[in-house]
Amino acid sequence: MIVVDDASEPALPFASLRLGSKQGFQRACNRGLRAAKSDAVLFLNNDVAMTDAGWLDSIRRELRPSVLVGAQLREAEGHAEVDGRAEPYLDGWCVAGMRADLKRIGGWNESLVEPAYFGDNLLSLRARMAGMELVETRVGLRHLRGVTTAELAVRSKHAYDLNLATYQLAVREARALAPA
Repeated sequence: MIVVDDASEPALPFASLRLGSKQGFQRACNRGLRAAKSDAVLFLNNDVAMTDAGWLDSIRRELRPSVLVGAQLREAEGHAEVDGRAEPYLDGWCVAGMRADLKRIGGWNESLVEPAYFGDNLLSLRARMAGMELVETRVGLRHLRGVTTAELAVRSKHAYDLNLATYQLAVREARALAPA
């Protein structure tokens, strides 16, 4: 298990990897991905509450090559639409894949502005464009939405707008490359 501490104060005493300065969610995830030696990698936010001790079992059952597994697949959310068409994605607070697949698709997009809205959308888009399947599995965890971004509220609207533009461009490019 690799716990990445993104320069929190105070430092996490149990972290296996501490970043010297705040890098943001995407970069921290990629640092963990690069440090991982196991075949499978699970990205799990720090703002979750366990509701069932067997929560990891459902992820393990679904995890295999060419599959991205997550706790929540979103397919018809308004903010995931580009030009009126929904783009499915797995919520990034709990998502897993095979290390080789995640490296092959380039991991998380580090160009996003923090808070990194649309990072999970872009990861899912990269996976789908590489022929991977997005699989939802119910886990015994609950995401405590907004806890980690509360202190970034002032920058949130600006980051949202910039990252939305990055996401929309990526979707349009992917659609242009997709066979008809």
